[in-house]
Amino acid sequence: METNKYDVTALACRYFPASSKRNARRRFFNVLRAEKELWMRLTALHFGTYRRNFTPRQYELVIDTLGAPEEAEDSFGEWPR
Repeated sequence: METNKYDVTALACRYFPASSKRNARRRFFNVLRAEKELWMRLTALHFGTYRRNFTPRQYELVIDTLGAPEEAEDSFGEWPR
């Protein structure tokens, strides 16, 4: 069974593969909030902290801004926690 590519936790785990699901999600939201422009655009598209899935438009916005998880640099650890 293929996982939903718009699942927030699944995407977070792809960005932070060494973390547990819960910690990956927490770290991912810290990254999203650290990117002020991205967070403002996501909230304008009705995304919030308690959402479990991205809409296709929200997902594309995240990927366009952060890069695909395979392409993303391992610089997420430098952002605020």
